[in-house]
Amino acid sequence: MNLKHQLKKAWSNLRSWKNSSENLAKKQVLHMTASRQFPSWKQWKRLPRILSISEKKILQAALSLAVISFVTLGAWYVASHRIEIPAVGGEYTEGLIGSPQFVNPLYASVSDVDADLTQLIYSGLFRWNQNEGLVPDLAETYEISEDQKTYTIKIRENARWHNGDPVRSSDVLFTIQSIQNPAFHSPLAVSFRGVTASEVDELTVQFVLEEPFAPFLSSLTVGILPSSLWAEIPAKNTPLTSLNLAPIGSGPYKFDKYTVEKKGDIKSYSLVRNPDYYGEPPKIERLVFKFYHDTQTAVAALQNQNIEGLSFVPSHLLTEVEKIRSVKILHPDMPQAVTLFFNEEKQPLFEDEDVRKALALTINKEEIINTVLNGNATIIDSPILPGEIGFNAEAEKITQNIEAAKELISQTDYKDFSPDGFAAIKSQTTEADETSETFEELTLTLTTINQPTFIKTAETIAAQAKLAGIKILIETTEPSLLYEEIIKPRAYQMILTATQYDIDADPYPFWHSSQAKDPGLNLSLYSSHKVDDLLEKARSTNNLEERAAAYQEFQDLIVKDLPAIFLYQPAYTYAVSSKIKNINLEKIQSPTDRFQDIENWYIKTRQVLK
Repeated sequence: MNLKHQLKKAWSNLRSWKNSSENLAKKQVLHMTASRQFPSWKQWKRLPRILSISEKKILQAALSLAVISFVTLGAWYVASHRIEIPAVGGEYTEGLIGSPQFVNPLYASVSDVDADLTQLIYSGLFRWNQNEGLVPDLAETYEISEDQKTYTIKIRENARWHNGDPVRSSDVLFTIQSIQNPAFHSPLAVSFRGVTASEVDELTVQFVLEEPFAPFLSSLTVGILPSSLWAEIPAKNTPLTSLNLAPIGSGPYKFDKYTVEKKGDIKSYSLVRNPDYYGEPPKIERLVFKFYHDTQTAVAALQNQNIEGLSFVPSHLLTEVEKIRSVKILHPDMPQAVTLFFNEEKQPLFEDEDVRKALALTINKEEIINTVLNGNATIIDSPILPGEIGFNAEAEKITQNIEAAKELISQTDYKDFSPDGFAAIKSQTTEADETSETFEELTLTLTTINQPTFIKTAETIAAQAKLAGIKILIETTEPSLLYEEIIKPRAYQMILTATQYDIDADPYPFWHSSQAKDPGLNLSLYSSHKVDDLLEKARSTNNLEERAAAYQEFQDLIVKDLPAIFLYQPAYTYAVSSKIKNINLEKIQSPTDRFQDIENWYIKTRQVLK
């Protein structure tokens, strides 16, 4: 019995040991001491051993659902909090009409191409933008004395030239004094006449004016030259230096390179962003400009995607450009006037007021705007543009009247008409008892730019003048040669061109007698002591009412004397690539101002969490 009892006891102990082994995993997983509230990793590893197959499947499904939910929630969060912001990069290629010659602030104002490149490469003490007008650029702060004669300007300490040198007051001094130096022949000289510039310290300059000059700050938008590179170059050699085409400035873009065609013309001109620009560095990495002799060729390049934008689209080509899907058209307002100027020195007939007025009476401005410009212009009748200080909408206007024009011509020596229908001086000669008649026709020569809009305008004027018996011959010149070969020597009888007003819309450069010769822009060589006095008075006061009164009287005198025929103010049309974002152009002072906020343009983007 003892043996049997012992065997039963052993068997009972064995079963008890087995049960305790099976429960060990559960105990290890589920058991928690008072001091431990979360299972250990060792306990978690034993969890699968206590789950049934169905429990394991449920757990797997729950875990999968949790992972999917977590991933979905994370993706939703990222998507809802992700924003796209501008990034540095990209390249933009734009077509320009003409060719660069002087990418130099001293001379760039006479060429749109030079002015465009100069605007991007150089900086002035001030700059203009459509929202605030004149704002400091290289200038950090400035003060104007109570008598409006002394301007003290502090330069930004962080402004640097593209070669790394700091911009200093000596650079400003050199630039202004070069403009003032007659040996440089800068067309900007008139803006700094009677101005004494001095260096207060290496970051402060002072300008003292002989008399108050209301538009003076606008004169300080001129780009500043690095004196360390230019000071040793004699004035007579300035037009010859390589710095005119490979400049070093302090602006948002740096010169990179240019390519030349076999015949020597510059084919393209590249700029790269200046990462060390003292302002907000631009985001577009590279700008490439390509040059064309005419707008038709440039538009073809735009259509063929050889370029992505065009600096200006004339009205007769606008319909074609609007069809290009990769381009958007902008129409900012701009103070520009297309005018026909008379030059009495080259054509003595213009000394006769009847001849000038007769020609004015033949012109139908509305017809020109509708047939040549497709309506994209505004008629003007005076040197003061609509909306500018002193504009008088009630000033005398000359409208087309062919019969009145003929009547005036009949009062000149051209009382007869040639067989071709032109007013003429008839003379008779007798030889061998035979009398013959000869006719000296009333013939005038009109010079304009070799661009379709100007040529068609000139042709329309010639056709209208013919109705009154006035014969007009048309001569054209390339835009790149207009200043040097035509305007500078005043080599024209009449010139049809566009005049661009400055930020202050000051008519002084175009009508004061001191501007009758180069480098002035008084293209009619007009001279009037009364007009000179009025223009000087308007410049010397900051009182807007006084300036307006002076300009109104000036306007009336010009309309009466008729040294030119004011035709129209064209709408500016800019074609730019649709890939460029954040362009905001509503108003510009000159074509170069289309780049006024180029630091805000961008092509590339990147995504970040907000």
